[in-house]
Amino acid sequence: MEHRQRASGVHDLGGTSGFGPVPIDDRGPFHESWQGRAFAVTQFAQAVSGFNTDAFRHGIEREDPDRYLELDYWAKWVRNAERMLIEGGVIATDAVDAALGGRVPVGQTERTTDAVPPAQRGSEASPEHPPRFGVGEWVRVLPKRTDGRHTRLPAYAEQRIGEVVACRGGWIFPDRHAHGEGPDPQWVYAVDFAAADLWPDAGTHRVRIDLFEPYLERT
Repeated sequence: MEHRQRASGVHDLGGTSGFGPVPIDDRGPFHESWQGRAFAVTQFAQAVSGFNTDAFRHGIEREDPDRYLELDYWAKWVRNAERMLIEGGVIATDAVDAALGGRVPVGQTERTTDAVPPAQRGSEASPEHPPRFGVGEWVRVLPKRTDGRHTRLPAYAEQRIGEVVACRGGWIFPDRHAHGEGPDPQWVYAVDFAAADLWPDAGTHRVRIDLFEPYLERT
């Protein structure tokens, strides 16, 4: 199945061809003991460095492209744990390398991220404005941003037309939350598309995508 356009971010792989089959493994999230420890270290690093979940995801997106392809899932998390601790001003820039080499770090500790931790657990939040779209309305997905900021809009849906079939309530807006710009709650809608409008050879299937209000415009 061919995707109509190139993915614009490392997490934006929906509908992109060339990655082979998706392996199914029922052994649980951790296949080796170090992976469980990697999860725990990453959760600790996120908490002490002040990264919210959206900023955490954006950190992984900023991995060097070549390294991203080389690393497995949990190795990406470990790399991001180090990134969060450095950018959060918790450890010096050379602290990990120095520890592995038995040296004293000489780098500086300085907070360089604009990410801030959430005020409370969870992502549901009430927007200050009523929903702009209602069930049964037709909407067009706006173009995906290309400025390197975090977004949850899949590129395969941009500029496609679909029908709003449900409002999912208000949620923290990742595009701003990942960059320390506040929760900026936005309405989320389930939008129904003909699969063939997303991928030409998809047949008669339907696809429903949950999309934030700023991603949409009325047709």
